[in-house]
Amino acid sequence: MGACLSPADDSDVSGRRTSAPLFFHPYVKGSQIVMDESHSIASRVATFCNGLVFSNRPVEPYEKVTLKISKEDGKWHGGLRVGFTWEDPSLWEPRELPPFACPNLVNQGKTRACVLPDEYCEEGTIVSYWVDNQGCVFCSINGEPEDILLLDGVLVTSPLWAVMDIYGRTKEVQLLDPSNLPTNNNVHSPLLLAHDDQIESNRHDSHSLLEGPTGDECAVCFGHKANTMMLPCSHANFCACCSLKILKTSGCCPLCRTKVKKILHVSGSAEREGMEDQSDNAKDIQPLR
Repeated sequence: MGACLSPADDSDVSGRRTSAPLFFHPYVKGSQIVMDESHSIASRVATFCNGLVFSNRPVEPYEKVTLKISKEDGKWHGGLRVGFTWEDPSLWEPRELPPFACPNLVNQGKTRACVLPDEYCEEGTIVSYWVDNQGCVFCSINGEPEDILLLDGVLVTSPLWAVMDIYGRTKEVQLLDPSNLPTNNNVHSPLLLAHDDQIESNRHDSHSLLEGPTGDECAVCFGHKANTMMLPCSHANFCACCSLKILKTSGCCPLCRTKVKKILHVSGSAEREGMEDQSDNAKDIQPLR
């Protein structure tokens, strides 16, 4: 299968490289997928599977892939799956694509993906997702400032293509330009603001409960920055990797034993500005179901 041709990368007036527009790969797609002429709208015509689509080009760390769920089919269960692959989709034969991103494509070893929670799969919902320099994937919903942790283990030392599985109740998605959407870059989540004092108290408590970590170190592994918050308890003493392990094992905060319902990213803007490229090895952790 030949490579997908797309406009070449250009540079702005400052000399900084800017990426070509993002659209769906026009040739490599699931057997039930049809696209419009712009390759920005992808629909599944029948069944509930065989709806894999990919980006036409690699995406950069922190570059947002923004989708609108434009149609749904209520006769099926489950919904959109998202993730990244470090194998060029242009090298695949479309007829050899598996029917599902999870678990089939993930089990091939060069893709990480997960199912979006049902509450994020309503028709009209706008989903943005991206990967950070440590291979953790986050998303935001409808432009809200909360960054929700989805999965980790993405191999960021290789070029990455976005993966989307138009599955189940999700019938059609449209790729949007995130630069044309309303932004809340200068607005902090009211939830995070409301918990600022509690977070500081929790950090102090965690140092006395778990001797060893200082500053912003993860209270579990001591090796990564604490950059996530567990809700509803608001403890923010864990890195993304350890938070996901906790969620998928005990499911309870180690500090207070409260049942964890959601994990938020709490240091996104500062981390993006100050972080240099890193190369953590991908970890073999199964996607959230």
